[in-house]
Amino acid sequence: MAFANGSERRTAYVAETNFGVIPATPSFKLLRITGGGLRTNKGTATIDEIQADRNVRDELMTSQDVTGSYDFELSGDTFDDFIAAALRGAWATNVLKNGVLRPSFTIEETINFGGTNSFSRFAGVMVNTMSLNLPSRQKVTGSFGLMGVQETLDTAIVTGATYAAANTNQPATSSANVGTLTVGGTTTPIRLKSLQIEVNNEMRVRDAVGTLYSAEFGVGRCNVTGTAELYFEGNDQYAAVLAHGSGAISFTVGVEANKKYTITIPKARFLDGAPNKGGNTDDVMLSLPFRGIFDSTTNASIQITRLVA
Repeated sequence: MAFANGSERRTAYVAETNFGVIPATPSFKLLRITGGGLRTNKGTATIDEIQADRNVRDELMTSQDVTGSYDFELSGDTFDDFIAAALRGAWATNVLKNGVLRPSFTIEETINFGGTNSFSRFAGVMVNTMSLNLPSRQKVTGSFGLMGVQETLDTAIVTGATYAAANTNQPATSSANVGTLTVGGTTTPIRLKSLQIEVNNEMRVRDAVGTLYSAEFGVGRCNVTGTAELYFEGNDQYAAVLAHGSGAISFTVGVEANKKYTITIPKARFLDGAPNKGGNTDDVMLSLPFRGIFDSTTNASIQITRLVA
């Protein structure tokens, strides 16, 4: 048997109708990723019987949980299903807000051994976290943190399964493909060194007697946080920190017209930020951590609009 190469693996997903149940004749979609993967975490317990020969009699399996993440480069019309799952919402007239839906996926990872394949199917996968990173002069990247119920192995596709190719839309860069940027609702032009945003659903395992696997996962609040690193050009943003103020954070990102996203945190509360004065060869920077809180106008903590011109 030939050795497997990471460069030849395939990742595909399909939405589940019933949580944890792989759909019959699934219509998989190929997923564009740059790294990461899913795995089974197996819990065990050692038999603690006292034996005169001092040998451990056995190690018992007590649980199995699926965890992992997928890294990506942001491109238009590519990750909409996962973005909606991260916000637990649904696209309505191309607008997505954080909500209380419970979408889940079956994810299939295929490894090629050179003529034969290994299929790992992970059922009951939900998106726990989504991060988005906009560093200066680099690609716009992100990651989806996932939790799943069970992994099964196979050497062939599910009978009747189909695989839709992923699009080839170009990934965005923070240099050329980010526009209409506001931080703190100010109309004063700002120079942003970097911006990180994370959505965390605070998911938890629901274990029970009689099974190795979790039931449908418990979920906490929609926790929207991030940090903006700004060149210090005036007192506006820092004054808002000292006043424990809030304001909107919004930007549009994407390469092709009508395939861009506008991401808005309509009411970001400014946290424990401070200027970093640096040394002789440094710029004075303002680190501005924030938390998205409920905005009564949009009825959400975060809003994403797709297919923006």
